[in-house]
Amino acid sequence: MSLEMVTARFLLVLGLLLGTGSAWTDASGGSPTPAGFRIGVISERSGAPSHAIAQYGPMLDYLQDALRHTEIAVSELAVAEHLEEMRGWIAAGQIDALFESLIPSLKLEIETARIRPRLLVWRKGQRVYRTLFFTRQDSPIRQLQDLRGRSLAVESARSTSAFFLPKLTLEAWGMHLRPEGSRRSPEDILYSFAGSELNQAYWVERGKADAGAFNDGDWTRTPRTLRKRLRIFHRTPPLLRYLLSFRTDLPASIREPVEAALLAMHKDAAGRGTLTRASRITRIEPFTDADRAQLETWRARLADRPH
Repeated sequence: MSLEMVTARFLLVLGLLLGTGSAWTDASGGSPTPAGFRIGVISERSGAPSHAIAQYGPMLDYLQDALRHTEIAVSELAVAEHLEEMRGWIAAGQIDALFESLIPSLKLEIETARIRPRLLVWRKGQRVYRTLFFTRQDSPIRQLQDLRGRSLAVESARSTSAFFLPKLTLEAWGMHLRPEGSRRSPEDILYSFAGSELNQAYWVERGKADAGAFNDGDWTRTPRTLRKRLRIFHRTPPLLRYLLSFRTDLPASIREPVEAALLAMHKDAAGRGTLTRASRITRIEPFTDADRAQLETWRARLADRPH
């Protein structure tokens, strides 16, 4: 589905949720004007773009106000249903910036050559996170190799910590993670999507899956009574939590004022409040040299894989 069709489909919803503030412009006539700026996200709730719109709307209004002395017009939020849809929009040059976790961001960079991560985003209080593999307290699983021939509950196909990173970790140990019902050998690990981190934990606790994998922040947010019945058996190295990527050919006259406004948002109460509403973002900051080195490592690792 084209971005223009999505815009038209949700224009009424946008008006009902957020009014006609300056951050919401009618893009039904085509791509953003040269002075326009459009942020894209991938929906975390299938079929419910209004959830992302409600989250990010105040941020876009705040950003437009911060840019009021420029000629930059902040366009309506572009909410993709899945990674493939966002890939098409980026390839067509319809997205100027993207909020997304590390592995999907780098996959989209490699596959389109149209975006590149530029800023680090703290999300849910985390600058970095790691994936934890867990099982029931009474399970015989003690290490990753014990997952051979068993089942793993993951969250969704777009999750870095609860799908991509577990898959890549298991492959690095010589194991294969395959969709439920498609086992090719007795040692394959079958995965199924639980839809949420809490569901993953309950599936493991109730025996619907032998193990689960999600990030350390989600482990902390899992109810204590449930955590007591589970056990962590593997931790991955830390990974950058969330990224903001920009279109590679976006003029500096647009990108630089936008970056400056976003980097300053956490410095006042109104900015912090709008960041928090936007998918529980804490702050946005420049990459360090260590961050850039980590991105290069992952960029090379993903580039060697088939798309």
